[in-house]
Amino acid sequence: MNRAGLIAAALAVVASAALSAALAAGFPDRPIKFINGFGAGGPTDIIARLLADRLSGDLGQNVVVENISGASGNIATQAVAGADADGYTYLVGANPLAVNEALSPDFPVKFGSDLAAIAAIGATANVLVVRPSLNVRTLAEFVALARAKPNGVSYATVGIGSASHLAGVALDLRAGTKMLAVDYRGGGDALKDLLGGSVDARFASIPTVLGAVHDGSLIAVATTGPQRSAFLPDVPTIAESGFPGYDVRLWVGVFARNGIPAEPQKIIEQAIARAMASDDTVTALARQGITPLAMSRAEFSAFVTQEIARAKTLVAAFKPDER
Repeated sequence: MNRAGLIAAALAVVASAALSAALAAGFPDRPIKFINGFGAGGPTDIIARLLADRLSGDLGQNVVVENISGASGNIATQAVAGADADGYTYLVGANPLAVNEALSPDFPVKFGSDLAAIAAIGATANVLVVRPSLNVRTLAEFVALARAKPNGVSYATVGIGSASHLAGVALDLRAGTKMLAVDYRGGGDALKDLLGGSVDARFASIPTVLGAVHDGSLIAVATTGPQRSAFLPDVPTIAESGFPGYDVRLWVGVFARNGIPAEPQKIIEQAIARAMASDDTVTALARQGITPLAMSRAEFSAFVTQEIARAKTLVAAFKPDER
């Protein structure tokens, strides 16, 4: 074995010894709680329950999911930030966490000072779909139409600050367009009106519109992530269609309040890493259109900080009180 291999093996032994010592100290000796700030059945909830199931078997203690919805996830975030610093309570958080810091600068919980990143889980892009009668099939055609008709091309969102809304704001900023955002209470109503022709477009979760794209009820123009979607390999990204660097995705990760002990934090982080290395987990996430985010804790923390800065730029581009 070469020197690099010996060092790697030694580090693995040290890491294993540290984990074993922490487990011997009794963590976890009772159920662990994952708090999700959104309703049952949504993408974040599905991921939380999948991960909880994997970790329950790994750690020998139940990992229970509690849904505390409201205020776009802020109530759940505050609950986790105010929990005991014992390593038994975690937030399964998504990109609204970053957006909320931009939308609510007075919110008392701040990432970094009150909340810490533990592990990245995954991310999924949206797809820009349009009604066929709009007579556009490419992003260039869509942008040309939107430029020619300020506030004349509408797109459905599921609320201010949602990924479906900010994807449109980001395109407006990059393309010099001014689209009309139309807010809906949920994705089902938004899709119904798009299919019915009441709105022109939507930045939609890919699995929810695949059937309509395949049968021609909707036209897939471009996806919003950095790479093409495996679900729609022939549909280009917005980034490759003239707007390099464009990237608006729904991402999910695990967070905790600052100050939990290092060893419990390490145990949870390593258990999540083992779960994410499982083919079964990757396959289950893929069914939801979610690609794992391969990041260290430090990389994920930097990613969230970057997402907060990006959200502040997008929020500054519109005035929420006027919508």
